[in-house]
Amino acid sequence: MRVLIPMAEGVEEMEIVIMLDLLRRAGIEAVAATPGETLLVTASRGVKLMADRLWADIVPSEFDMIALPGGMGGTRRLRHD
Repeated sequence: MRVLIPMAEGVEEMEIVIMLDLLRRAGIEAVAATPGETLLVTASRGVKLMADRLWADIVPSEFDMIALPGGMGGTRRLRHD
């Protein structure tokens, strides 16, 4: 199973980090992708997080599921993309 997790500026740190950790511990391929032009994202509390891939380099149909982490900043940015 492959899970795609969009990661935008303002994402809630715990929501994306815990989601990635749990999926990966379960042996599921989880890929965090940012819609921006850089892999580095600033989360809601100022923590810098590194995505695995840029959204432009992803083929969504190659994934079994898309999981959306919370955080109002990240959610608003993803809604417009």
